[in-house]
Amino acid sequence: MGKNTTSNPEVKKARADWDNVPSWTTTFCNLCVEQIQAGNRTKGAAFSPEGWFNLVTKFCEETGQNYDKDQLKSRWDVLKGDWRVWEKLRNLDTGLGWDAVKGTIAAPDCWWNLKLKELPKAKKFREKGPQNLEQLEIM
Repeated sequence: MGKNTTSNPEVKKARADWDNVPSWTTTFCNLCVEQIQAGNRTKGAAFSPEGWFNLVTKFCEETGQNYDKDQLKSRWDVLKGDWRVWEKLRNLDTGLGWDAVKGTIAAPDCWWNLKLKELPKAKKFREKGPQNLEQLEIM
């Protein structure tokens, strides 16, 4: 498996647009968890070569998108970064509420303003928490 292995190497590499269909991220997360549970993860890396091959192939089969390993790894890195920011934000203070409708922390504006100065990347979680949180915990 080469660095840019795709399920169809004859197709030109297009820019991965994860916002185009939000369910693609859910599909990606489910496939990652599947590969982790199958033991296709190596220490210090996201996946073994077999895991990446399976992920690229199955993602293409399920979404019709010919994203290669680098594009999927990029998505993995973005999700991992988001999860780390979420965990820091979530663990900063105790005694906060939870907004079940938004899926995020229920706190007064003054708390959010202070925390966003500490963690500017957490801005996206003020109105909506991360999706696929259960899978991200495993990933």
